[in-house]
Amino acid sequence: MFGSTYSLYISDRNLPTNTLPITCTESEISQLRDLDHRCMDRGWAWVVMVASFVCLMMVNGIAFSAGVYNVVFLEYFGETKCTTAWVGSLISATSAGTGVISSFLTNRFSCRISIIVGGVVATAGMVLSAFAQSVQFLVVSYGLVAGAGLGLVYTPALVAIGYYFEERRVFATGFALTGGGVGVFIFPPMIKFFIDKYSWRGSFLLMGGVTLNICIFGGLMRPLQLTTDTRKRKEDVALTDFTFLRNTKLILLSFSCLFWASGLGIGFVHLSAYAVANDSSELGASFLISVIGIGNTVFRLITGMAANHPAVDSLTVYSGTLGIVGLISLCCPLLMVTTVGQMFYALLFGMYTSSAVVLVAPLVVEFVAVSSLASALGVVNLMTGIGYLIGAPLAGWLYDTTGLYVNSFYLSGVCFLLSSAVILAAPLFGEEKIVFTEDVKENSQPNGCMMKISMK
Repeated sequence: MFGSTYSLYISDRNLPTNTLPITCTESEISQLRDLDHRCMDRGWAWVVMVASFVCLMMVNGIAFSAGVYNVVFLEYFGETKCTTAWVGSLISATSAGTGVISSFLTNRFSCRISIIVGGVVATAGMVLSAFAQSVQFLVVSYGLVAGAGLGLVYTPALVAIGYYFEERRVFATGFALTGGGVGVFIFPPMIKFFIDKYSWRGSFLLMGGVTLNICIFGGLMRPLQLTTDTRKRKEDVALTDFTFLRNTKLILLSFSCLFWASGLGIGFVHLSAYAVANDSSELGASFLISVIGIGNTVFRLITGMAANHPAVDSLTVYSGTLGIVGLISLCCPLLMVTTVGQMFYALLFGMYTSSAVVLVAPLVVEFVAVSSLASALGVVNLMTGIGYLIGAPLAGWLYDTTGLYVNSFYLSGVCFLLSSAVILAAPLFGEEKIVFTEDVKENSQPNGCMMKISMK
């Protein structure tokens, strides 16, 4: 998932684990080490990190600005809040759920190809949305088409970081994911300006042009190169590596992501409408999403740097921050009665949800072999997408049924607390990821070296 095939990132100590034995020559092992030495944590790696930053900025900026459009669509189309919420929930759900497809494209072709294809598809969805005559049309054009395009961008943008970074991987991942926070900060007021100036239809056309820039930065994701024979061999193995599905820790993380995505989707889709219901202006309500982005941006970077320290346990930080945001969401109704309280809640919401976003990929690396990372992240993203899919519409249904947004945000708090509780069970399971290691003494052959499975 970190380039055209897993093998481009993996050294001889990290080959896929479900096929044995694999024979390779000393020259191929040397070539892998040389590539690691020349490309990891230096040179073009920094270009890739910045390109990932921009791609994730656009993905999150577009997907999590749905709350701004939600207020407009409620007024323009006159549908129920539950029906209208499907538009915003689907773009987040689809972008996460297509992680499995983007993993396949990344494995089969490259990060570059997947991102460029995703940029084209997302642009088409944004342009089509400008001609929508109903919420149902937007569900397809904005929620499904644009969401699928963004999903094809998100996974390979993270994967590329893993190819080019090892010692500074957590920092580079945190920096790239900070782009998502910057997007959440920049895009809502920009889209609100476009809507006020050119109408919501004009804003979609303009955002289509902005989205097309994803292709430019995707083109910077230059694949690492191996010989054709070596690449083909590792690709065939990587595409059949599904041993990670037996990892209980990964399953727990997947369900944890489902719950936090449900809570996150509720906040991003309904917070602006909740503020408007409490007599805030539409401009002020849209700014709350930007405040979330401010907290998100700062804490993504802080979390990325902190997680690099050996004394910091990523799982504890992940679970703890989700528990905190769950308690804050349960207290949300007390804060939403004033403008200052609304901004304070938005800031805290952005801060404490950011840690979970940054730490998911490093936790997956801890739970499974790096060789399984692309497919494992695809599964985690699929569960995250399901969470986005069900959270916001369910919260909208609660409002339509009770007439109170307070119940919707109680639901958000419960989802975060469930997410925190589920992942706390992970340390109870002692599986260790299986990796390939070199055993020259026992398995050496005249024509090269043999790799065998061992537990580490």
